[in-house]
Amino acid sequence: MKKAFTLIEIMMVVAIIGLLAAIGIPSFLNARKSSETNMKAVNVSAVNAAKEQWSIMENKPIGTALPTTQAGFTNIAAYIGGGITNLAGFNVPVGSTNGITLNAVGTSATY
Repeated sequence: MKKAFTLIEIMMVVAIIGLLAAIGIPSFLNARKSSETNMKAVNVSAVNAAKEQWSIMENKPIGTALPTTQAGFTNIAAYIGGGITNLAGFNVPVGSTNGITLNAVGTSATY
């Protein structure tokens, strides 16, 4: 007599794998979206803190507009850690074009 799996055993294994995939895949997709949202909040917080530090160090009042987006980033780049060297470093997900807008000091940055 041959030793082999029966059709019922194979169907049970396939059903279990399908059930696990049905549970796992949506959870993975939701985790990715929530991590992107959290990363955007962290980036906005870092930019806002850098703008505040720049305004204190340069003795600028709250509400001071940064000259232009690029010049504004050049002004605050020294106060941002993590090796971010340009505004594209704040794109979430990495490589996308949804960049951050700096806005005036005292006003929150936005995506």
